[in-house]
Parts: sequence; structure tokens; C-alpha cells
Amino acid sequence: MDIIINGVLFGLLLCVLIGPVFFALIQNAIEKGFFSGFFMAVGIALSDSVYIVVTYLGISQFVENPSFNMWLGGIGGTIMLVFGIFYLLKPVPQKGLKQLHAEETKWFQQIVKGFVLNGINPFVLIFWIGIVSKISVDFQYSTNEAISFFVVLIATVFGVDVLKSYFAVKLSQIVTPRFMKIMNRVVGIALVIFSLKLFNFVLEGFGVAFFK
Repeated sequence: MDIIINGVLFGLLLCVLIGPVFFALIQNAIEKGFFSGFFMAVGIALSDSVYIVVTYLGISQFVENPSFNMWLGGIGGTIMLVFGIFYLLKPVPQKGLKQLHAEETKWFQQIVKGFVLNGINPFVLIFWIGIVSKISVDFQYSTNEAISFFVVLIATVFGVDVLKSYFAVKLSQIVTPRFMKIMNRVVGIALVIFSLKLFNFVLEGFGVAFFK
């Protein structure tokens, strides 16, 4: 149950990251209809899944080494801290989303669009390194537990992305500069807290810890 809860929580955290993919998904659904947004969400989920496999396979083979775990905790904590500060300080665009007429859906093109748009962003890979560090060092999940965590996480993100596509027109009215600023602050604070937990793990390795 803890794995499912953590998967859902991290999935919801990723869902409210206000970045180019967030806007592209909503704008795409507004312009071309629900199914365009749906298939774009499929591409995004596939891209995230590839990053997860590559990142986890590259890291998991070393997690039994205490020294590596300390390095991993430090790197993962730094990544999450930087992202947290970035979202706390991130300026918000003043322009709203445009509502256009729906167009015919080309499902394969939309899947590729979502996959590429999400995949070419280097920050996505860096962010997944931070999450893999979190579950390996802090949560200490086994391989099967990690798989369950990521399945729940991806399912949560995909489900919310589909809902974004469904409510695209309404979301275009909700996503105001004030709303984006609040979401950025919430995400930033959450990431800073996660980073502190990882830094605490590193300090425990030196016999010092600020909280359990």
C-alpha cells in the first residue's frame, strides 16, 4: 500500500509540473480535440517509461554499495534541490492558452509528438535520475517494488494527462498566471523537502542526521 501511495503522490507531483509538455498537451487537445491529446499522452508515457528503464538499470546494479548510495543520495538530493529552487523562482508567462477549432486526429503523429517533445528535454532525464535516487536510497525499494512504484506512477500521470485533454477547454481558462505561480511554488516546496530527506541520508552515513 505504501508503494501505491508513493507512486500516486509522485505521479501527481509530476502532473502539476508547469513546463512545455504541460502546455503542449492542453493546447494540442484544444486545437485538435480530445483524442489528439490522448495519443500525445500515450507518447509522453512511453517516453517516460524509456527514461525510467534506462535510468533504473543504470543505477540499480550499484545500490548495494554503501559508498555509491551516499554519492547517489548527494547527486539525487542536489538534482531535486535545484529543481525545487527553479520552480520556486520560475517566472510565469502572462499569455493564456488559445482556443482554436478542432482538427482531424492523426494518432501516430500525436504519439510521436508526445514522445519526442518529452524525450528531447534533458531536464526530464535529470529529473528521473533524482526520482530513481529517491526510491533506491530513501525508500530502499527492491526491484519488484520499484517496478510496482513506477507502474503506478506512470498510470497516474497518464490518467491525469487524459483528464487534462478531456477538460482542455476548461483548463485553458483555469491555467492563469496566478494558478501557475501557485503550482510552481507547491512543486518547488515538495522537491526541496524530498531533497532534504536525501541529504539527511548522506549525513547519516557520516554519523550525523537532522531528522528521521
